[in-house]
Amino acid sequence: MKEILPGIFTWHEFSEEKQLNFNGYLLISAGESVLIDPPGMSEEAFAKLESLAGKNSKHPLQAILLTNVHHARECDEVRKKLDVPVLINEKDAAGLEGTADKTFADGDALPGGLMTFKFENQKSPGESAFFLKEKGVMILGDALIGKVPGKLNMLPPDKYRDPKLAKKGLSKLLDYEFESLLLGDGEPILKNAKESVKIFLES
Repeated sequence: MKEILPGIFTWHEFSEEKQLNFNGYLLISAGESVLIDPPGMSEEAFAKLESLAGKNSKHPLQAILLTNVHHARECDEVRKKLDVPVLINEKDAAGLEGTADKTFADGDALPGGLMTFKFENQKSPGESAFFLKEKGVMILGDALIGKVPGKLNMLPPDKYRDPKLAKKGLSKLLDYEFESLLLGDGEPILKNAKESVKIFLES
């Protein structure tokens, strides 16, 4: 687990099938913390997580947030160990293999100073972004992936009912001001990320 931006840590599992990293993120802000899309972690990484965000830390973990139904990953295991709720968009809750403790809706404020909004016509009906306005950070699950460092892609066309509508729906990102883009799959973009999104949408 390493700090990639002030108060933002990441760790990953490499997917042999997809040939990219599945990323998890820990955000620490305003005396609390949240986990996003947690993949499996080593004992060393979990010990660091407990040190940074355990119940006795300065920034106790408030929630595990899922960007979509396919990113539950190891959330049940982490929930058991740290006794924190799992939250997912209300449109994806029914498809979750396990169960969510709470749901959120488009536009809701979430723990850690995050706000969320939903995309239309994506792989799952509840595909959501998390936005940390104070740090200019946007967090995505499957809406965009970073298979090639510095470049953005969508999932393969067969993952969507209509790939063109799915891409069009991503233009919602341009309504927000962000410098960094943290991706659930592949390499995050830590600088000039909004420009990278513009380039992708215009391609």
